Amino acid sequence: MSKKNLFPTLLLLTATAVHAQTSSLNVSGLSAAPAASGNTSNTNLAPAKKAPGEDKADQLIKNRNLRSLNGSLSTWSFASTWNYQGGDINKPIGSSRPNVTGSQDVALVQNLSGTIGINYRLTETDRLTLGIGLQMASPFSDTEDGKFSERGRREFRRTQGDLDASNPQLVYRRVMKPFGVQSVLTAQSTYYTQDALVDRGLESKNEAHINALYDFGGSRFSAGVVVQGAFFTHSKDDQNLRAGQAQYEFYTLPITEYEISDLMNWRAVYRYNWYQQNRAQKSSEWTTLDPTISTGIGFTITRDVFIYPSIQFNPEDVRADRTNIGMSANINLF
Repeated sequence: MSKKNLFPTLLLLTATAVHAQTSSLNVSGLSAAPAASGNTSNTNLAPAKKAPGEDKADQLIKNRNLRSLNGSLSTWSFASTWNYQGGDINKPIGSSRPNVTGSQDVALVQNLSGTIGINYRLTETDRLTLGIGLQMASPFSDTEDGKFSERGRREFRRTQGDLDASNPQLVYRRVMKPFGVQSVLTAQSTYYTQDALVDRGLESKNEAHINALYDFGGSRFSAGVVVQGAFFTHSKDDQNLRAGQAQYEFYTLPITEYEISDLMNWRAVYRYNWYQQNRAQKSSEWTTLDPTISTGIGFTITRDVFIYPSIQFNPEDVRADRTNIGMSANINLF
């Protein structure tokens, strides 16, 4: 099987497993019923997986997106996140996408990326995930777009349709509810093996962030913030590469959500405070990314599967040709 076909096939297999897991919920419920006869013996020594809402983690975290971000209630599980960065709303499927943020690190090529990993639950509130990243540039089009910058054109010709499995990562997560605020704390270290990043002399990214939401006493409306700080290590100390080598990153992103129903919620992320610093800059110099808003409707498929189609736009320059479409998903199995 070619690399170009492997990524869509992997997504199809994941979707099939999600369907199988969803379809088996009633069967699992029947098999968990007490035996009618006392003469039968139970040889399954593994602890039973608690139903949603019974586990301590679910008592702390009610928000469905945060639950899926944290992972399955099982001791061992499969964890994955997926992100499709599409084109503008006039041409969502193609090869190019507008550079809404203005960041030099954002590729102007549509891409499908994800991480897959094995999730181990240390306690009811703590877990470790060992994973690896996947990425495919312009997965749905092999036609070069005339809107590309020269950099985007080179990247498209070099990477289009190729599956890149790289950048192993170790992730620690903890769920909390300090002062009634639902929170997921994440500490993550990613070791770069992707050729484009290694060539720039990037070695690793080490980050900590917290997703926090307050629902005002159980109301359908929630407000919160995502705060992240990160630093990078490097494998090359070349003056010519320093401008392309990220050194630090920091952002504080307000969030608002409204629960439309048990299966749907509206969500908006306001990206007004996003700062980056590269190795060519002085310690007092920071690059501020252009402000953007990401908004969409999230869909709860099961407790462990959350899908979020969205659009991203610059509120200071709202145009159809500068409004990206996207799709993200948290998929946990077993």
